[in-house]
Order: sequence, then structure tokens, then C-alpha cells
Amino acid sequence: MITKLSDVKDIVRHAIENPQQSFPIIKSLANSKDWKEREVAASILLETGKKKPGPVIEEMLIWAENADPNIRRSASESLRGIARKKPELVLPILEKLKKDSDIYVKRSVANVLRNAGNYHPDFILDVCKKWAHEGNSHTKWIIKDGLRKLKISHLNEVEKILMISN
Repeated sequence: MITKLSDVKDIVRHAIENPQQSFPIIKSLANSKDWKEREVAASILLETGKKKPGPVIEEMLIWAENADPNIRRSASESLRGIARKKPELVLPILEKLKKDSDIYVKRSVANVLRNAGNYHPDFILDVCKKWAHEGNSHTKWIIKDGLRKLKISHLNEVEKILMISN
């Protein structure tokens, strides 16, 4: 059983060298019944995204539409590192996941927003404001959870967004 990233050093190395060839292996881990293996899959994608964001983003656009919430969550979790540096690159994937009804996926999308918000608060506030106007209950949950930390430093803006989404 795979329980930590150090268990799959070869997969990580191979994924960084040739992401497309590694995606099927990573996807099988992301689809595992064991949560530890799913976490390892997300970590492999996160590490790969640091070195090869383009291929990871392209693949996660596909994974974001998968019927399995574990795969969709991995699509979101893999974006955290990229979102810290260039949140605009991950927005197309978040757009696909913003209305997801699965709490596992919603928590992950909100987490990506929080992480990116630490570095690009204005970008995340703008995205959430736009999303708030859509009136989707799942998106509303993601916005509220995703803006928790920004509420401290940008209280007025966050409150306005939360009022829109109500």
C-alpha cells in the first residue's frame, strides 16, 4: 500500500519528466478506495505542476469532468502550487468545479481559493464576486469557505460578495 509521497519517488520523477505518460498511473491512485493513496496522487500532481504546469492543467481540465468525485478532487488539489503563482492558469478548471455538489470536491476548490488568496487576493475576490452573481448553492458554499482567510484582511469586500451570493 502506498501511504506517502516518498513511497512513489520513481513515479514523481517520471511524472515530472513525462507527465502525459504518468497520468494513467496517477489517476489509478486518485481513484483508490484508500484515502492515503488518493492524497499521494494529489501530491504527485502538485509536485509535477510545480515543474510542468501546462500538461497538468491540460489533463486536469479533463479530470474535472470525471464522474468520480475522487478524480475531480484530485484535479482541484493538484492546482494549489500553480494557483499560488498564477491563479489565472487554474481558473478554467475551477470554473468546471465551482458547481460541484460533492463536499469532498467543494472543500478542495475552496482550499485552492484560500491558497491563491494568500498571494493574489484581488484576483480571488474578483472571481468570487463574479461567481456570487450566478446564485448556485454549491458555488455559494465554496465562496464562503474559500474567503474565510480573506475575511480578516478584506472584510468589506468579502462581506459584499457574501451578500451578493445570499
